[in-house]
Amino acid sequence: MKKLFMLFCLVVCSCCSIAFAEPLKIALVGVEEGTEASRIAHSLADEIGARSGTTITLVALPGRRALKYLKDGTIDGDFSRVDGFGQDIPGLIQISEPLNSYPYLVYTVKTDIHVDGWESLKPYKVAYPRGWKVIELNLKSVHNNLHPVDSTEAGLKFMTLGRADVFINIPLMVEPLLKTGELSNKGITALQPPLDFLHSYIYLLPQHADVAKRIETALKTMKEDGTHEKLFSGSK
Repeated sequence: MKKLFMLFCLVVCSCCSIAFAEPLKIALVGVEEGTEASRIAHSLADEIGARSGTTITLVALPGRRALKYLKDGTIDGDFSRVDGFGQDIPGLIQISEPLNSYPYLVYTVKTDIHVDGWESLKPYKVAYPRGWKVIELNLKSVHNNLHPVDSTEAGLKFMTLGRADVFINIPLMVEPLLKTGELSNKGITALQPPLDFLHSYIYLLPQHADVAKRIETALKTMKEDGTHEKLFSGSK
């Protein structure tokens, strides 16, 4: 009887160990590989994974493909989506602790443009990253001159060439491109105030409920001990 009990304990411990170390493949949408934003995202994923006892692999994907893969279970989650994402996916888990909060800014080379909320963009040709649903939800119903682009760099170039008046994005994606390279001397400025402040969240499929709780705890402790801010600022 004692041997059976010990065998049972070993099996249970083994199963728990496997579950605790379960690797996750998570989509990273709207972020080009090799950029500063990509580096930060991978650093965050590594830290969150280490603290939650799992391995997180980020896979750069277009928005629609990421949603398709999530629905059919090819991937385990999405790394950074807005509140309410994936409502048509049964049981999809939204980690309640935000990954981060971002100001949506309007970038332009023109000096006569003034913005104050989404409605103020009606007179202008607007470029934005393809698949960014928040922008589409706020503008498509009131705007008929929208131009989705495939990358942040493409959007900035599109705008500087005069094919759009403004480009909408977040500083995390844009600012590194304005510090070096051909875009650094184009006179691109960010207009204030921001169009909006939006929280982004990690989402996981329902079978990962246990690790979702650990990820939530990891994010909270990272913010409490300053690691979260250091990773976003590029500090070590």
